[in-house]
Amino acid sequence: MKQLLKFSASWCQPCKALAGNMKYVDFGDVEVKEIDIDENFEEAQKFNIRGVPTLVLLEDDVEIKRTSGVLMADKIEEFIK
Repeated sequence: MKQLLKFSASWCQPCKALAGNMKYVDFGDVEVKEIDIDENFEEAQKFNIRGVPTLVLLEDDVEIKRTSGVLMADKIEEFIK
């Protein structure tokens, strides 16, 4: 099973733009988990997050890829396939 981790912060404008774009994405069976780096610092450390927004795609709890920055909806769909 795939899981998409979205690392962001409430003060981050690019994070807000990414969140808006994600509203138009068909995630299918991919579970999306939002992680605020200020509220979940340990989880951000665990995944070695250096900047936000960052998307980390897991398959069976193993990281298979990641990307940082704002992506348009079509690029997010390509990323999770």
